[in-house]
Amino acid sequence: TQLKLRSAEVDHGGPSRHTIIQRITRSEDVSCTMITRIILPLLVVTVSSKCSAAYTLPSASCGNRQRGTSFTTKTTTTLASSSLHDDSSSHEAINVSNNDSLDEKQQQPPLDSGNSNNNKAREQPSRRDAIESLLSIVATTIITTSSSSAALLASPATALAATTTTTTVLPIPPQSRYTTWPLGKVAFSLLPLAGSYTRRATVMEEVIPNTIWTMDQIQGVVNVNVPVRMTVIKLSPTAGGGLFVLNPLAPTPQLIQQIRSLEQQYGPVRHIVLGTVALEHKATLGPFAQYFPSATLWIQPGQWSFPVQLPIEFLGVTQSGDQVRVLPSSQFIHGDISLEDEIKSITPTRYRSAAAKGNAPIPEWVVDIDYETLGPLRFQSVGAFSETAFYHKATQTLIVTDCVCSVTKDPPKIIEEDPRALLFHARDSIEDVVVDDLETRRKGWRRMVQFGLVFFPSQIDVVPVGKAIRQSYSDIDPSMKSLGVGAVPGGTLYPWTWHDNDADLENFNAISQNGKLFCPPILTKLILDREPIRTLEWVDRITTRFNKFTHVIPGHLNNYVKASPKEFSEAFDPLRSNPKGGKVYQQRALAEDLALLQEASDLLTQFGVVAKTQVCDLEPARSVGRFASIAPK
Repeated sequence: TQLKLRSAEVDHGGPSRHTIIQRITRSEDVSCTMITRIILPLLVVTVSSKCSAAYTLPSASCGNRQRGTSFTTKTTTTLASSSLHDDSSSHEAINVSNNDSLDEKQQQPPLDSGNSNNNKAREQPSRRDAIESLLSIVATTIITTSSSSAALLASPATALAATTTTTTVLPIPPQSRYTTWPLGKVAFSLLPLAGSYTRRATVMEEVIPNTIWTMDQIQGVVNVNVPVRMTVIKLSPTAGGGLFVLNPLAPTPQLIQQIRSLEQQYGPVRHIVLGTVALEHKATLGPFAQYFPSATLWIQPGQWSFPVQLPIEFLGVTQSGDQVRVLPSSQFIHGDISLEDEIKSITPTRYRSAAAKGNAPIPEWVVDIDYETLGPLRFQSVGAFSETAFYHKATQTLIVTDCVCSVTKDPPKIIEEDPRALLFHARDSIEDVVVDDLETRRKGWRRMVQFGLVFFPSQIDVVPVGKAIRQSYSDIDPSMKSLGVGAVPGGTLYPWTWHDNDADLENFNAISQNGKLFCPPILTKLILDREPIRTLEWVDRITTRFNKFTHVIPGHLNNYVKASPKEFSEAFDPLRSNPKGGKVYQQRALAEDLALLQEASDLLTQFGVVAKTQVCDLEPARSVGRFASIAPK
């Protein structure tokens, strides 16, 4: 949306297509890679056609603006635009409104509705303005991107309405610097994740008054969004005071402002802890830690990268020396092994010097927060899984990352912050028109959960590619087009249909069980089932040593879940399945929903990526799932 045409004056007929392409590719405000691969081909096709539309442009873009000048606005006006070939008919209205720009000096005054010159400009836009409006809409629909961290333009809020009827359209929250993290697309290895280079809002909750807070952001693909969570704990004076941060999130201005507010009341951020090796958590460690240079970083053992093993500093960590530490093993802090053995176990070896200094190996915050570490569990080819469970003694709260979660019918607050994804998934097919109410949101949420946990729900039928593309242009109601903007290709693609009569409700209920804790299927079918003994020993240490916890804060989905040590242990029951011993525990998803994970498990084992599973749940997904015909017998 920040495309700027900065070349010399052009004639009244507007620039040529070649000139437009040259200008765009020279712009430092847009990733050339994304332009050449996505935006330019669509632009060429669109400019070549004689499409006519009514665009809503930033007010200063017509009439009040000199040629060759960049502009930013916060008001809009509807433009009855001619086509790029001066056709005057208009069939569809597309409203685009821009949020506040960072550079207030560039803002133009809003148009005066009584100004005849402005009205004339709205009625007779130049071809140049029409082209820029088209660029804005194409760029907004496909991707919101900027490679300039010093100047981010707000993403348009798009509303679509048919010319013959009045339809209520769910608004798109405006994007601004306050909720943007420009480095997201780099930090997440260029993966097209929601919130990586699009709007990334933060929802803060005070879980325990004056003691524990959580901050949630979203992450996902094609509108399948899940909360990713950071936890902040106020340390007692005995533990050194200040704030303890677990699994930091993307440091948007909004998040940093929330942390600064806590610092003013409870002291500085003194410890930043990474309790996992998962990418979605460690990618934000360095950028967040840069805002708190005096804090000590504690790193989960078993960090890895692919294809080259890189030190944690390559994630943007600027702390050095004694300020970067590997979490001591829980065996050492509980006195089960000696300091000498602990130092030998620390990798990389450059972290051993800090651990060798007197009592330095034991973090001062252990007075308030105990922990138990799992792993690292090394994969057979590349990678590892490792996680630490933290126990806040004063509040009897267990804090984990990925090992357990809970889901109920109501979506988390961060998902409802922008509810368009909920309505997107509440449709049974692309032709459906849904309303924004509680039941619709719940329906959309349960389907997002199924996609997020099993990846290929059994209650959907995939639409052939050609048909899906045609439908995305011809069959979608104009009022539904905004639901996928910035999240799915073209903003409208919906390449599946759900079975009738809410057939998927049974599948969701099998997963949810009214919010009972469970270990996600991707762990029980692909990772932890390769090391069930070590995993269950870890679970037993948690439930024995921390046997008074009453609530669990997971790193995803529901927050602050009421659960006992017994319920926490039962979440791992699928790892206890043993047909020879007469015990088979059902996975927390129906067998037909586990078909893709089961097939992935078989293939990854066959190709030597992971070891053979050590758990047998009779593998019903092989016989009733989508891949039954090709599954090993």
